[in-house]
Amino acid sequence: MESELVDPSGRRIKKRFKKEAEAAERLKLKIISTPTAFLVAVNKRLELLQAYATPQHYKDNITLLKRFADWRDLLLEEITTEMIRDRLIALAQEKGNANANKTLRAIKSVFQQAMNDGLIGRNPCRGIRPFPVEKKPKFIPTQEQISKILQLATPMDRAYLITVWLTAAREREINNLTWEDVDFKHRTIRLWTRKKKHGHKTPRVLALHDKVYEALQYVWQHRHQHSPYIFVNPVTGKPYDYRDKFFDSLCRRAGVPEMGYHALRHHAASAMAEAHVPLIAIQAILGHEAATTTDTYLKSLGATAPDGLRQID
Repeated sequence: MESELVDPSGRRIKKRFKKEAEAAERLKLKIISTPTAFLVAVNKRLELLQAYATPQHYKDNITLLKRFADWRDLLLEEITTEMIRDRLIALAQEKGNANANKTLRAIKSVFQQAMNDGLIGRNPCRGIRPFPVEKKPKFIPTQEQISKILQLATPMDRAYLITVWLTAAREREINNLTWEDVDFKHRTIRLWTRKKKHGHKTPRVLALHDKVYEALQYVWQHRHQHSPYIFVNPVTGKPYDYRDKFFDSLCRRAGVPEMGYHALRHHAASAMAEAHVPLIAIQAILGHEAATTTDTYLKSLGATAPDGLRQID
């Protein structure tokens, strides 16, 4: 019969389990005591982002972490809080506080993953506070400004912008649309996002706005014959990645502020709130995982869903 021990709380545990726990702890100490170069930890973090995050988030982290390239051969234990803070202060002075805060989040995640993997015992970013930033109100274009932009766009580009605007979608969700995602018969569209927990690609199905229906009908009639994607770059024959220069150029020609595609999403969300669309419905359209996120999003636009959070009680 195996002997039993009593822990401080009075619970009995078998010696066998105690030995297993001690062995696991020794293994953990062994892993942590194994020197690991900073570059190895960075590559492990990037591998995870490549597998779970959006391509743009992955690319952004590469750019941010390259700022620590001179630390590549340092061991994780050699990088101190002071070193990180000094580097971030220099970045804040050169590129601004908001940019330095993005860099802080990126480097902090590298060390956090190293901790999770048992490569280091403490995150040296712990205790480093983000730099203060001035939160400017989000720009919401007027209906008149959007109309001016649409009037100057080519028919195909107009269809693209109308689809982005009246689905309240993220730009990448529209760029990745395929014809399988559109059901003309039932007048629905399926959008895919990775803006969910763990980065899982998840769909949401929305009813097609009349103008979006007409826009997509036009694209179907002039579709690329060898691509499953709806909006295709005519130069590459592949779906678009980002089209910032195209939209900025249209804004300048229309005499309106350069706004970015997310401003069209801002307008759609704000218009739904003003039309007293229930919060839970706005949440479903925007593709937020929680209604609290939608409520915060609307407040950042200076709008609030009429029923607040009571819709999800």
